[in-house]
Amino acid sequence: MVYSDQNQLIADLTRDIVAQTAPQELPLFRTMSAAYFKNPDKVLKGQPGKDDVLGFGEAEAVMILTPSILAIMSQVVHFVTAEVQKSIATYSADVIDDLVRKMFNKFRLAEKKDQENLPALTTEQLTRVRNLAYQGARKLGLSDARADLLADSIVGSLVVTPS
Repeated sequence: MVYSDQNQLIADLTRDIVAQTAPQELPLFRTMSAAYFKNPDKVLKGQPGKDDVLGFGEAEAVMILTPSILAIMSQVVHFVTAEVQKSIATYSADVIDDLVRKMFNKFRLAEKKDQENLPALTTEQLTRVRNLAYQGARKLGLSDARADLLADSIVGSLVVTPS
């Protein structure tokens, strides 16, 4: 996947997850995501750990989730891309990129027959995606409850087709 295309996919998917889990961050999403893609380490180092809060007082306290979700979604997209590449190694990079994009709910196809042509992730692969997202969230200092919510949202954004 071309780097800018992949970043756009990650940003689009992350925006949907942020809308579900932290809608109050949407007004700053574009600024935060641009800063993240410019220098992910710098943005993540600015994140508080263990659900610490940013703000000037308890009433204004806010946990900024967007950078953490961007980091986790980056890992998930890389994992899904690698899994798709393994399953359809003979396809071109453009075809693989298109298939990965269509595997997420945001990019679902209107026609059912086209959805049936998408490679389905196995239960094991979906479990690995969830574990990757959950562990990434915990490593970035999110609470167990927030890590669970985020991991479930990410797995829920994948297209799951019946076997």
